[in-house]
Amino acid sequence: MAISKVYIGDIGTKIRLDAGESIADATLLRIYYKKPSGATGYWTATLEGTRYATYTTLLSSDDDLDESGNWEVQLYVESPDWTGYGEVSSFHTYKRLTD
Repeated sequence: MAISKVYIGDIGTKIRLDAGESIADATLLRIYYKKPSGATGYWTATLEGTRYATYTTLLSSDDDLDESGNWEVQLYVESPDWTGYGEVSSFHTYKRLTD
């Protein structure tokens, strides 16, 4: 069975953002987020291929996917030639049946 929805507390969910061009020379990758409550923060991202930044939710972090509602995410890149932000994307996190 394929999981097509993201739920509060999900572990191992990959958040993957496309930079639209090569970021292979990046020295810093972050995925900034805005929770449904308006709280903000970031996850340290890793490079996948040459143009994707990813973060996988962890068991040990209480901050990962801890609210239901619409989340916004934005890629931040630092490289020798360019530093800046990508487009804002969003996804929805649902409440669990047990909440």
